[in-house]
Amino acid sequence: MKQVLFPLFLCALLTLSCGSQQEVHIEADAEADTLQTTLEGDSTVYGLACDGCTDTILVLLPTSNVASNPDTFNILNATRGRRIYGKIHTGDNIAVVRNAKDSTVADCVIDLENLRETWCYQAMPTLHVRADMVGRTEKQMIANLPDSIRQLLAIPREYTMQIKSDHTVTSFGARPMQEKEEEQLVDYPRLKRYGQWHLYNGMLLLTEVAMDSVGNTFAVSTDTASFVLMDRDTLVLRFNDGIKNYYPRKD
Repeated sequence: MKQVLFPLFLCALLTLSCGSQQEVHIEADAEADTLQTTLEGDSTVYGLACDGCTDTILVLLPTSNVASNPDTFNILNATRGRRIYGKIHTGDNIAVVRNAKDSTVADCVIDLENLRETWCYQAMPTLHVRADMVGRTEKQMIANLPDSIRQLLAIPREYTMQIKSDHTVTSFGARPMQEKEEEQLVDYPRLKRYGQWHLYNGMLLLTEVAMDSVGNTFAVSTDTASFVLMDRDTLVLRFNDGIKNYYPRKD
């Protein structure tokens, strides 16, 4: 598989608006994009948490200049507003979004060590609409279903994204063997094949990738998610189409 070049990711950024089964793995190789590299327009400060961090003060050694003195940020309002995402420990890679009027104040803080995890969420199916069902309401269609099919509508499917330190993402999930369309009973949401991630002014950008007929991967689109909550056991992201709740995968 060939590399997804970083310029392609920038192009995607310009279009912006978190029976038998087989395991489906989609992984995109990408040029290493270190924490020191920021997207154009990204004012986020990246660095390492130092000794002296409290609920009101954040001490940060910028990774852009490790020979400099640590910066100190006031995080009182961010703490009160629950905009500290992750539990910060000394030595953690973190991202700070500064206040536009006062650069010594942090509007939000994201612990990247916490973010770089294998996160899962449950996707629920919907009824597969056959030709003989067209024109009926969903309530009418479900009312005429046998109990065995209704039970299928209550079975979630686990989708997973592994957020890695090199800014790549591996997406995978279980899916049944292909069925004939007329035999298909329920539809699950399409698995987004994310291949790359980045932060942008406190937002999480997830870039979907695809492969062409000769094996080259390319950026398709970029989903933008805002952080709602993040700790060791929970990641909650708000996308344009709603909120998704993730939990870490325990192998």
